[in-house]
Amino acid sequence: MGIRIQEVKILPENLMKMNLQRAAHIYDQYVDCDILVVYSRSKTLPYEVYEFMAESSHFQHLAGVKYPKGANLFYTKCLNGDITIKDIVPTENMKTTSSKIEVLPQAIDLYSAKIYKIGKKDLETLKNRFSMGIGNSQTVMGLDKRDQKLPVPVTVMNRKITDFCSAPCSIFLIMKKKIGVEKYDQLVYEKIKDIFSKIKFSDDTKNKIDSTYIKI
Repeated sequence: MGIRIQEVKILPENLMKMNLQRAAHIYDQYVDCDILVVYSRSKTLPYEVYEFMAESSHFQHLAGVKYPKGANLFYTKCLNGDITIKDIVPTENMKTTSSKIEVLPQAIDLYSAKIYKIGKKDLETLKNRFSMGIGNSQTVMGLDKRDQKLPVPVTVMNRKITDFCSAPCSIFLIMKKKIGVEKYDQLVYEKIKDIFSKIKFSDDTKNKIDSTYIKI
């Protein structure tokens, strides 16, 4: 079966602006943070850990925009609802940028992780250069190691995660910490309530998490 090709229509200006502001407010919940994702094929199999970082400068890449006055200012303008159509300068073309902006609020919402999976990108695709994907049957956010200490979010697409990852896994836990803080100290998502008392994590995973949540 071939890869599904989405028919792309350019969003009206008001929807582009609305989606960018919505997405910026979602992203603001974990901007300037390191993110810890614990995942597995099932709760009876070993758990794996993936870490990435999110900075304000990454937001324009996710939107498919190259703002002439800088990535940080673009994010601030989106956050404040001060964006105009002239600010939305496509990295490639407006159809591609529009398709990213259309799904951007959903694709980056880590607080809705119960409807998402995570997986290593192991399927061959043209142009899409990322090593890990978080997504579902409608959207995917790609993450990759670039110049920073940890991988960063590099793209979103209105494509299903299985177009890129042959064996996506369930997300059991997401935590965050401000960049520079030693241990993860804020809960973002848990698949099972009181997960720390119900699932046996490896010592390595425990050592990454603040003792407020887990006794080592």
